[in-house]
Amino acid sequence: MELYQMHKLEPVFFVKELANVSHYDLPRDFVFEGESHDSWELTYVDRGQIAISVKGEKYLLKQGELVFYTPGEFHSIHLVENKPASIIVVTFICDSPGMDAFQEKILFLGAEEKRCLSTIVQEAEQTYTHFDNIPPFVNMEKSSDSPFGSEQIIKNALEQLFIYICRRGDNIGMDTRMLTGSLGHTGPLAEQVKAYMQEHLAEKLTLEQISEAHNISVSQLKRSFKDQTGKSVIAYLIDLRIRAAKRLIKEGELNFTQIAEAVGYDNIYYFSAMFKKQTGKTPTEYSRSVRR
Repeated sequence: MELYQMHKLEPVFFVKELANVSHYDLPRDFVFEGESHDSWELTYVDRGQIAISVKGEKYLLKQGELVFYTPGEFHSIHLVENKPASIIVVTFICDSPGMDAFQEKILFLGAEEKRCLSTIVQEAEQTYTHFDNIPPFVNMEKSSDSPFGSEQIIKNALEQLFIYICRRGDNIGMDTRMLTGSLGHTGPLAEQVKAYMQEHLAEKLTLEQISEAHNISVSQLKRSFKDQTGKSVIAYLIDLRIRAAKRLIKEGELNFTQIAEAVGYDNIYYFSAMFKKQTGKTPTEYSRSVRR
């Protein structure tokens, strides 16, 4: 009689090969006209913000956000208003069906995902030497004194990163970040207002302040935003604040008072009341539910 029943471990992601792990500081004069290749690639914005071009459209990618490019997908990077930025790029081969979940989405990284990405970069820096390490040109070569097991750590951390992203499911559709005209200025008024509210989320925004920033009247702001989104400006702003609060609670790095301030509420009691009204749970109840 056997005492133990063995279980076969089924991986949901299996990274086969690695072509590039690089941290790039992009100067003001940076220009990258684009490329395509037969591998997957992810780009994470470590500092600042960038504009990416995919399938002929431009999208805004902000600090703390990540995007995947599918094999064969032409993509390029542009600076926004010539402001420098820092990015992390990882290029790899993975045929797992689960990769389909990452297409055409901008992904927010939480604490666990950021730790995985940090591990990948730190191990790669000890494992590989780079030649022509100027984006997009890179040629990694394994160092003779690379740490024991470093490539397996990179592989495991990359696969864990994918799993954590899928578990959290915290993303936005790329169409909400579409750019038109000059970089850094979205076309429809609603998209400009959305981007403005996101960038000033920690502030006590008013309709007057938002309308003044876009050189329109309050009545025009309210009417145009509702026509284009189906929501009022205030309803969208509240939803934006609560979604950001939920993400910060999941990350678990700030207390409730700090989270309230980070999303524009200077009164913890009002924040808690608004959070419960929107989610049906208090911040404490929500925190418990996501940590079970």
